[in-house]
Amino acid sequence: MNIQLIPVTYEKKETLRNLVELYMYELSPYLDTIEINEFGLFDYRYLDHYWTEHERHPFFIYVSGKLAGFVLVIEFERLEEGEIKWLISEFFILKKHQKQGIGRLAAQQVFDKFKGKWIVAQIESNVISQLFWEQVISEYTKGKYIKTHLGKQPAHEFESI
Repeated sequence: MNIQLIPVTYEKKETLRNLVELYMYELSPYLDTIEINEFGLFDYRYLDHYWTEHERHPFFIYVSGKLAGFVLVIEFERLEEGEIKWLISEFFILKKHQKQGIGRLAAQQVFDKFKGKWIVAQIESNVISQLFWEQVISEYTKGKYIKTHLGKQPAHEFESI
């Protein structure tokens, strides 16, 4: 299975916007704060920031040449000696590509691409997401991670290897 992370160019922003709408729809049962606007859209308010703030990195996830999802990465915090703590802001795999190991492989590529410390948070009521990240991070780190919280959200902290 050929998994590729492709940076999202500004010219492809509308494609990412469309995928983010699907993602927000899937998240809506878990967060009361997610509502559609008067145009029937969720309108992810941080999307434009991925082309105006150098700390943000948007990627499409492709499987064998077909668009399968996206991942949004943020430089969360600068640590001592220039080290960076990274955050997966959003992560989405289309339903038809789920449960095939694509998300796991894409996440591993992201962790390998951005070396350093990581925090990956999940929505408290989204048990499926928590199980997914628990498995992915446990496998990637060989069990060397810390369960923590980011605000009220359960999270995992670890270092990419």
